[in-house]
Amino acid sequence: MVSVEMTTYSQPGGKRQKVKERAEAGDYFQGIEKIEYNNAASATDTLNYRYYNATERVHAKTMEDWLKYSLSLTEFRNASAEYPKISNHRPWDDNSQSIDNYKRCIRAFFDLCAKLGIKYWTALDSDLLPITDSWDENKTNWDDIVEYVHELSQRYHVKLLWLAPDLQMHPRYTTGAITNNDANVFAQSASQIKKCLEVTHRLNGECFMIWPHREGYDAIFQSDVARELKLFVKLLKITAEYKDRLNSKIQLLIMPYCERKLKEMINYYMWDITSCLYFLKNYGLDRQYKVCSSPGHHMYMANVYNMLGGVSVSNQFDLSNNKNVTLMMKSIIDQNCIPPGGINLKVSVPRDTELRDLVVCYVKYIDTIAKGLRIAANIVAEQIFSKHVQQRYITYYSGFGSRVISSDVTMEECEEYYKKNQLHEAASTKREHFDFVFQRYLDTCDHI
Repeated sequence: MVSVEMTTYSQPGGKRQKVKERAEAGDYFQGIEKIEYNNAASATDTLNYRYYNATERVHAKTMEDWLKYSLSLTEFRNASAEYPKISNHRPWDDNSQSIDNYKRCIRAFFDLCAKLGIKYWTALDSDLLPITDSWDENKTNWDDIVEYVHELSQRYHVKLLWLAPDLQMHPRYTTGAITNNDANVFAQSASQIKKCLEVTHRLNGECFMIWPHREGYDAIFQSDVARELKLFVKLLKITAEYKDRLNSKIQLLIMPYCERKLKEMINYYMWDITSCLYFLKNYGLDRQYKVCSSPGHHMYMANVYNMLGGVSVSNQFDLSNNKNVTLMMKSIIDQNCIPPGGINLKVSVPRDTELRDLVVCYVKYIDTIAKGLRIAANIVAEQIFSKHVQQRYITYYSGFGSRVISSDVTMEECEEYYKKNQLHEAASTKREHFDFVFQRYLDTCDHI
């Protein structure tokens, strides 16, 4: 039976009107108009999109659909577990742990989404309210915040894409949350996940993220790794089961440690996309969860296994490398399926950045990735590379090669085939030629 807690959220009434009045306070980004598409914008017109036109159809879908941008409240606040909770000198943030301060930050964030024309947002639960050790206080705060966010969502037409429990910030999670050696901590993390899942369902979120920040071991001689993996599996399974009991269509997502340096994550249970995919497949969780990844190799591998749940773009992603941006979007177009978690912009700026530059930073990411989409769509439409790839693997489309792919082939058959084809010369990959062709696509983007 679904917990009755889901029915205890505040219902429409006098309080809702009061929330609405607070939500209609002044614009925190006064003087900055909504960012519009202008393909004739000059180099100094940084508050215009030159490439991102949300409603324009590119390769049979709108740019808005292909890109499915979302902004991260975590980075907007610079207040995740990976950032010190120090004032960013913003007019909406007094650096207090009061509910009113959290509300101001959320509304400023929605103001920014509206200015940028972005329809989705993401957050950790700790971005929305101060998580305390009091069950009753947390419940009251959640009721208040959910009502407030619901009002803002209706006003700004911005939808929750995914919510994730912060399983890193609290000191009790220092040695792990899901795989902690203390059963009490496991229960606490499970309860936190349950509440976040309920809130996601209440706010009509499309996805729910599990972000296992600290799941791993420090020293193998004092860790029961097998037991910890069982705990990991158990929590992911009961999360999926609870989602089903809510009768929710939410897509469950999980984020491995793709963005960290190898030396920092070698003892983590999900230190790259491969370990994450194997974990999900080995324990039968691949039907319930998809994987969010940073751009590049990790993303390509998730796509190959049809497990890409979303793309996370942070400041570590080099926007000046147009080739990588284009390959990211080509990978999505080739699948002809937009990942449910879209492209999450986890972009942060220095604390002394003025508000105009804060907006420009987001415009830069949104527009550069849109440019990559335009180039990728042109590449796919002209089929030069798809025909080249087909030609490279032509020996697998008939005869012995087709049997290698489609049926069982013995070692003896391979040897026999080799004896008859010893003089076969491998075809040139024409790497330099096609590398230059790709570069010319990049160079001619402005003429698309």
